[in-house]
Amino acid sequence: MKVSFLYGTTFTRLLRYPIKFGRNMSFGGWFKLVLFVPIGLLNSILAIPDFFYKGRRPKQMIFIVGHYRSGTTHLHNLIEAAGDLIAPTTYECAMPAHFLFTNSWLKPIISLFTPNQRLFDTMKMSVNTPQEDELAMASYCAATPYLSITFPFDDEYFKSCISLKSLPQKDIDDWKAVHLRFVLKLGRKTQGKKGLILKSPGHTSRIKTLLELYPDAKFIHIHRDPRPVVKSSLNLYTVWYEMQSFGDVSRLKENKENTLLETYKTLEAGWEEECALIPEKNRIEVSFNELNAEPKSTIEEIFKQLDITGFSEGKLNKYLNSVKSHVPGSYPDLSEDLIKKTNHHLDAYIRKYGY
Repeated sequence: MKVSFLYGTTFTRLLRYPIKFGRNMSFGGWFKLVLFVPIGLLNSILAIPDFFYKGRRPKQMIFIVGHYRSGTTHLHNLIEAAGDLIAPTTYECAMPAHFLFTNSWLKPIISLFTPNQRLFDTMKMSVNTPQEDELAMASYCAATPYLSITFPFDDEYFKSCISLKSLPQKDIDDWKAVHLRFVLKLGRKTQGKKGLILKSPGHTSRIKTLLELYPDAKFIHIHRDPRPVVKSSLNLYTVWYEMQSFGDVSRLKENKENTLLETYKTLEAGWEEECALIPEKNRIEVSFNELNAEPKSTIEEIFKQLDITGFSEGKLNKYLNSVKSHVPGSYPDLSEDLIKKTNHHLDAYIRKYGY
């Protein structure tokens, strides 16, 4: 079986999208789905104890936002390493329904089958590395554009999943309930005594929704020259489209450049539209170039401006030393035509940040 977001999905959640799009699925698609039924039933059983755990709100909620490949993961890792904030791990995001119960005994088994680096670049990973909560939403089969590959039957629906704004209200309510439940479970790990640092590019255009759930949340928006971002993101999309799918993704592959640019524009336009809803003291803008050139001073300034306690230069230095041998991936240069399309789609973004 191919890589999939559904290995941690419970049986009832597994049925959400087949019920919605089942009429479009072929016999082959249904056959592939049936292979996940035993896994879904097992996850449902393992999830039972988690229903009896009382969740706790984290002391603080901090969100890292910005388009894919803009440095969100690097920033996430740096902030998690530099202080007392906790981040969801790869295991917790892959198995969100039952990680409180299974963390001590199933995680070591899963770690034996976990790649030691991400599939789309050379960054190290394990079951314990910080991970983006969008993966948990995909595992819950909540509204997320990540499942557009798994269920490639309604492009407009999954475009709406980026910002959530034009989705049916029941899907928005479901997303909010699932996300809050996941956060409360993470908060329980420290009995609400520590803050939580989350990152997901999708959250860039969900500010209003997130503030409805977490009114005092703080936000770090990272931006980067879109040309290298697009170059790197094309590789990411190529890997995504090889994941487990219950339909034909050839159309998605053919249109990936347009999808990428439209998503980029939607995310950053959403931030521009809604960031003013965040009190000024609770938000900060960071450039990738600044973070890359001066990681220590940049992280320290983030902690200071957002009033995040627990900054430790020693912890940060330890993490920086552990990744100093990391070599970023190299990708084919963009064609002149794609550069022009990038400049056109992201004209406002390029002008705002001087790229």
